Amino acid sequence: MKNWISGIRGAILMVVLWVIGWGLGYGGIMEAFVDPDGKIGDVWLTMLAVPGFIGGVMFAAILLVAERRKSFNEIPLARSALWGAVTGILLGLLTIPAEIGDVSPGAAGMIGIATALSIIAGLGSGIFCRIVERYLARPAAD
Repeated sequence: MKNWISGIRGAILMVVLWVIGWGLGYGGIMEAFVDPDGKIGDVWLTMLAVPGFIGGVMFAAILLVAERRKSFNEIPLARSALWGAVTGILLGLLTIPAEIGDVSPGAAGMIGIATALSIIAGLGSGIFCRIVERYLARPAAD
């Protein structure tokens, strides 16, 4: 059970964590507090699950390449936050239109928002991996 969260299996779990975190977590906050009447967007849960999926794939790929000798629960939380920030910057850069190529204040704001949310998601992923590893390492009760 030592390497339960490494390699492809861990990457798939990481993507699922990011989809749930972005969709239910951030989407739920938007739906409940920011836009309860649906004037800005109607289905925040699914709208934010999409960048959660893309960010989760990028985050897992970064961890697989940069931290290849460690399972996800062995990565320090500061580095999880760092890789989350890198993911957020990349995710925010994807919002810049390719044809125009301008970095408008809206695109710069999206880079900042995506970076902040991805840092939180990276930290949450690291904490989740540690909690589950501790749970699995417990001796079984008879």
